Amino acid sequence: MGKDFSRGKWVALFHPPIYDFTAYDLWLRPLGLYRLASYIKKYTDFNFFLFDYMDRNSPLAPPTRSKKYGTGKFYRERTEKPEILRRVKRFFYRFGIPRARMEGFMGEFPPPLAVFITTGMTYWYPGVGEVVESVRRVWGNLPVFVGGTYASLMPGHASQFGEVIRGEAGCKAVEVLGDVSGRRFSCGGEPLTMLGLSGGNSSVFTTTRGCPFRCSFCASFLLHRWRKRPREIVLGEMEMAVRLSIKDLALYDDALLVDSASHFKPIFREVASRGWDLRFHLPNGLHVRLVDEEVAWLMREANFKTVRLSLESVDEDFLRERTPKLSLEEFERAVLHFERAGFLRRDLVAYVIVGVPGQGPSSVLKTLDYLEKLGVKPSLAYYSPVPGTKDFQELVSRGYLPEEHDPLLHNKLLFPYMEYSPLGEEDFQTIRRRAFEIVSALKV
Repeated sequence: MGKDFSRGKWVALFHPPIYDFTAYDLWLRPLGLYRLASYIKKYTDFNFFLFDYMDRNSPLAPPTRSKKYGTGKFYRERTEKPEILRRVKRFFYRFGIPRARMEGFMGEFPPPLAVFITTGMTYWYPGVGEVVESVRRVWGNLPVFVGGTYASLMPGHASQFGEVIRGEAGCKAVEVLGDVSGRRFSCGGEPLTMLGLSGGNSSVFTTTRGCPFRCSFCASFLLHRWRKRPREIVLGEMEMAVRLSIKDLALYDDALLVDSASHFKPIFREVASRGWDLRFHLPNGLHVRLVDEEVAWLMREANFKTVRLSLESVDEDFLRERTPKLSLEEFERAVLHFERAGFLRRDLVAYVIVGVPGQGPSSVLKTLDYLEKLGVKPSLAYYSPVPGTKDFQELVSRGYLPEEHDPLLHNKLLFPYMEYSPLGEEDFQTIRRRAFEIVSALKV
């Protein structure tokens, strides 16, 4: 491995395995670690290595079935269901590269200077605990730093695994490495994100950070300050993807189209003119109020293949109180813009939220009926209580969630069994069957 990986001269980055009932690789990449690696490379002289348990293209990963555009199923192993989740009548799994294989690979490296672990959903924290145990077993007692979504939203709970870095970690990590090594590093502007750290020909990036909206169930505004990334950085990262032979790029933006006249539109006019061999995908839902004729046309010209829209519900009271991003008239207008630009309605996907406190089954079924009439595919987005959000605070204030509780109670498949949910298990299964019927019919 060479001198750059000598003892204490490099940094280990970890994307942990997932413990859950379900998990699917819809371009699930550790973008935070990609950015962290970029800062380490530019502002320190340490080398780094990414141990990505969720990299389906890794030589360590058992083969799994892949679909087009770089998505597919993760390798999984059935594991014991936590007692707190016993009510959910489904099998529980560990997703990702097997632990023994990863520990064996880690053993080929001498101990690093420090370990950084990214985190996702709050209820995925058991994977973080596994990584810490493996680090201690293989390398001994090293400085461990934990960042990402779970660490930022629940720093007290996450502190059991290491020192917590909240929010964006780039320059903070550079400072931390200076402290750990007894040296001093200066940190300046944002570097190009290193997109090719995980295997395969797909990757992820953003053109913006955060979100200016305040939906009652979403914590995006708590995790990142809303801002547009510099245009030259965004285009530079796309150019990097082309050089690396990456074909599929998924945009992780939470608010891609905000101020589109000065950001999205000029960027993707440039993309369309360059004729890059790239396909773009939107795993997050677009704010349909901001979709106009030019936006739809540019997405077609720039080769967007996956377009997902935020609908959430057709319940006007719900929309007004919880997600002031759209009206049904605006949703229908957006669908029409995409259709006129050359997209097929059946290729558009709309998110339908399920399980929000106070949301009955008829509300969800009505939304599914609405999408069926429009000819747009529904995708069920199951509600998860997210710390720091308005809905979460309401659940705590009403006694449905204690102030101190296990984050496993946030699991998205637990809501039919919770006291706060008017949706029971039978309602949940009815909704799932109805959504499946609609999607199956639109595939024909």
